[in-house]
Amino acid sequence: MVLAVIPARYASARLPGKALADLGGTPMVVRVWNRVRRAEGIDRVLVATDDARIAEIVRAHGGEAVMTGPCVSGTDRVAEAARNRGARVVVNVQGDEPFVDPTDITRVGAAVSDGTPIATAAAPLTEGVEDPARVKVVCDEAGRALYFSRHPIPHGGPWRLHVGIYAFTAAALEAVAGLPPSPLERAERLEQLRWLEAGYRIRVVPVPEGPLSVDTPEDLIRARARLERRS
Repeated sequence: MVLAVIPARYASARLPGKALADLGGTPMVVRVWNRVRRAEGIDRVLVATDDARIAEIVRAHGGEAVMTGPCVSGTDRVAEAARNRGARVVVNVQGDEPFVDPTDITRVGAAVSDGTPIATAAAPLTEGVEDPARVKVVCDEAGRALYFSRHPIPHGGPWRLHVGIYAFTAAALEAVAGLPPSPLERAERLEQLRWLEAGYRIRVVPVPEGPLSVDTPEDLIRARARLERRS
């Protein structure tokens, strides 16, 4: 079974309550859930949260929500929600990606194997390269991640924007969720560096473009404007 888990918490530092933010009359987390359940190859979709308000909204819209404890990271929340559910592969789709492409979810999930226990995605990046919120990734010739950074790497480009969809074998997810924070992770504030430092290979799947993530009030304004243009 391929299980998709959407981690969603209420207490976001830059935009509290963003999981329930209204986007065209629909809470953001529900929009993400609707996108994920359209992805081919996904057998089950869960929203994992520690807030009853989020769980109730998801259930009211026909989704499946599970309550977790107060987790340190989204990966920890996904691991807790996925535990003992019989999944072969677990796909983590961030709860602040209301425009995530279902095709990208399918491709990242299909990239996981015993030899490549973790996969993610990246898109070409041509603007906003200096923005530390836009995480860059460099890869080897086989498409495996060498490093992730908030800085413009490699020097001079071309740059690739990391897209926050992850897929894990069930065993790899359980293992990385138990790893302690690492020096590079602390330096860049990027959890995936912990996995690289521990020796895990991360396959990077190329996708055409990165979706609009909602991290700040300004992002929410842009997301609402995009929906208005589409309607």
